[in-house]
Amino acid sequence: MKTVLVTGGIASGKSEVCRYLAGKGFPVYDSDSRTKALYDSVPGLKKRVEDAIGVPFSQIGIIFSDADKREALERVVYPEVLADFLKWKASCEGGIVFFESAVALDKAVFDGQWDEVWLVTAPLDDRLKRNPKVESRIQSQQEVDPSRADVVIVNDSSIEELHSKVDKLLNDMKTDLTKILSVSGKHGLYKFLALSRSNAAIAEALSDGHRTVFDPHSRITTLSDIAIYTDEGEFRLKEVFLAINKALEGKDAPTSKSPEAEIKALFDKAVPNYDPDRFYFSHMKKILDWYNELVQFASLDFVEEEEEKAEENA
Repeated sequence: MKTVLVTGGIASGKSEVCRYLAGKGFPVYDSDSRTKALYDSVPGLKKRVEDAIGVPFSQIGIIFSDADKREALERVVYPEVLADFLKWKASCEGGIVFFESAVALDKAVFDGQWDEVWLVTAPLDDRLKRNPKVESRIQSQQEVDPSRADVVIVNDSSIEELHSKVDKLLNDMKTDLTKILSVSGKHGLYKFLALSRSNAAIAEALSDGHRTVFDPHSRITTLSDIAIYTDEGEFRLKEVFLAINKALEGKDAPTSKSPEAEIKALFDKAVPNYDPDRFYFSHMKKILDWYNELVQFASLDFVEEEEEKAEENA
C-alpha cells in the first residue's frame, strides 16, 4: 500500500489538502489529532511524558520554546505514533493512504515509511494572514527543503485552485490497466505511450522508464484484459489486485520466489473461490510479480471504467 506524507509549515494549507483528500474518500492519518488521542488511550503515556520533560502534562506547551524538552517528548511519543499509524494503515483498504504531519519528514523514527512526499507551501505573507502564530512556530519547526519533496503544491491562490491542483495529482497517480502491458518474452510491465506510424507500440518500463518499441507482431496483453477463473465466473485482474491488498492487511506481499505454501495461502485468503483446475500456481506467481511491480512503481488506485470511457471518447 502506497503511503504519501503530506507536510508543510503552519498555515501552508496542508490541512486543507488533507481535508479535501478525506472528503474524496482517501484514508488520511491526522498525526496531530491521533497523537492527542494517544495521550488518553495509551496507559501511562502522560506520566512518561511528564518524566521526560520534567514538568506537569498541563504545561506541555513549553516544548514549543524549549528544544531539549521537545526532543525528550518526541523520543517518548513518536514510537507510539508510529505503532498507531501502522495499525491504522493495516485496517485501511485501497492502494494509498496519506499521513499529515508538519515534522515527520525530519524524524528518524519515521524513516522508510514514505513512498512519496507532498510539500504544501505558501508565501509567508499569506501564512501570516491565515494564522498569527506562524512567526513564532517557524522558530521551533524547521521549514522543509522543497528539494526533499516529490511534489510541491504552491498554495498561493483560492481554495478552489488548491483543490484543482490536488485533483490533478490524484489523476496522475492513478493506474490505468488498459495502458499497462505484459509482453511475452519480456520481464516486467510496460506503460503504453503511443503507436508509431508503422503500428508499433511505444512503451516504457514501469521499473526504470526505459522506452522500447514493440513491433506489431509482439505478443502484448493489457492487464485490463486479464481475469482469473473462479467458481462464479471470471474475476478481473484489478479486483484480484485489490483482494490481495486487502488480504495482506498492510503487510508486504510475498514474491514469486516465496515458498509455494505461503503464496497459495495468500490466494486462498484473497480469492478463496478460485478454480484450481484453471487457475494454476504459475498464474499466482505471475500475478504476484505484477502486483509487487505496481505497488513499487505505480499505484493500486485504479482508473475506473467510467474514466476509461471518458478518456477513449476525448
